[in-house]
Amino acid sequence: MKICNLLDETHIIFNLKPGDKAEVLADFTKELKNRNLIHDDKAILDELLKRESLGCTGLEKGIAVPHALIEEVQDTFLALGIVREGTDFDAADQMPTFVLFLLLGNSARPGIQLKILAHICRLVKGTNFVDKVIKIEDPLEICQLLEIEEEKIG
Repeated sequence: MKICNLLDETHIIFNLKPGDKAEVLADFTKELKNRNLIHDDKAILDELLKRESLGCTGLEKGIAVPHALIEEVQDTFLALGIVREGTDFDAADQMPTFVLFLLLGNSARPGIQLKILAHICRLVKGTNFVDKVIKIEDPLEICQLLEIEEEKIG
């Protein structure tokens, strides 16, 4: 499984505004709706915040993976957002979060989402992805970086 197979260039949002989790996720989902990538940003935001209330999706090394299972989502959807100033996402290492992988899956098929989550966790632990990605301005370069970094984790 390769992240760039799921992550289209249009799914990469640069310069999300810093704020609390709800503000960052609202900004992210609004931008995805503005790009016609999702339809109901408010419903998706509600589901993401419900999931956050169960347990934080902030990992470590500057990455968070807000995610939700939604019945209306037919195909797994992945987007990447960058908060260049960093934001508090209650990460496991208590460090600021700079990169968010927003993951939406179908509630009838949660296994696919779990595989992607596990893959992103390996990427976090096995690479210095964040240090490199926050310096990039071009979505194509991000996909190229992902391919290089994913080779390191197998």
